[in-house]
Amino acid sequence: MAPTMILFLVLSIVSMVGALDTNKVSGSSLIKEVCSSQSQLICTNYDNVGQASSIVEDDAANLAANLRDVSIETINDLQEDFFLESSLVEGRKIAIHNNLNDPAPSKAFVPSSAVSSLPELTTYNALDIMSYFGVARDSSMAKAIATAAYLCGGAALPGEAKSCATSTEALAAFVASELGNNVKIYATKGAPTSTSTSPVKAPVTILKVAKGSVEEGRKIVVCHHLAFPSALYYCHAVTGTKVIQATLKTEGRFQAAFIKAMAVCHLNTELWLSRHPAFKALNIARGEEACHFLVENDLVFTRALQTSG
Repeated sequence: MAPTMILFLVLSIVSMVGALDTNKVSGSSLIKEVCSSQSQLICTNYDNVGQASSIVEDDAANLAANLRDVSIETINDLQEDFFLESSLVEGRKIAIHNNLNDPAPSKAFVPSSAVSSLPELTTYNALDIMSYFGVARDSSMAKAIATAAYLCGGAALPGEAKSCATSTEALAAFVASELGNNVKIYATKGAPTSTSTSPVKAPVTILKVAKGSVEEGRKIVVCHHLAFPSALYYCHAVTGTKVIQATLKTEGRFQAAFIKAMAVCHLNTELWLSRHPAFKALNIARGEEACHFLVENDLVFTRALQTSG
């Protein structure tokens, strides 16, 4: 092909591309036109203020992420009062936070008739959840909602299954799916009301210790009560545990209280994240056994083992 012919073809192609560019409609321009007030479409996630378009959900997620408690990355960051099983000796004194009183006030579940209207618990929906309950964004409850939405919307921890229950039915359904219908339920009882607004560790005396079997703790479900406008439980199925109940006697100037404290010992922590607070609190290596008490509103479920005889 002659050089003049090649040059002609190249110039023709460049001219065609230039013509196409002048007629091109950008994605943002098209969105603006399709979602304009003159269009028959109502684009509910389109912000018509300012430049072209913006995805409101992304803005909402970023705002909610800034509202949440950034020190809470996983449900484990809400746990306190770690101990070694070997240290749980009758007659010994240990220190616990606020007598295992739950810092999150007890609430009722959302009525069954309204559960379906509650936005899904994800960071993207955190602002919608605040609006649903009429919670101001600059309040402490807004931070609690954003934190709960972050925890519930995230993936389960390694080796676990999880579900955030906003109703009795949802909680029972998750427990049944993991353990079957015949279960035992345990909870810390007798925790005296704390007057402190911040975590305070105080000594208690261990009066009695009752330990469940390794078989019973082979798989359990622990439901942690979260701060939220209504009752909300972060439930997760955990394997390789031992369930313990300890009777603790409080000390101080006032009449002693007796706490029936529930605790869970995790026999193998190999799958735990390296930043798990138990490793630092107990000065142990990843993989070693670690135990922790549960506050009064938390729940523990085990399978109801068949007894021979």
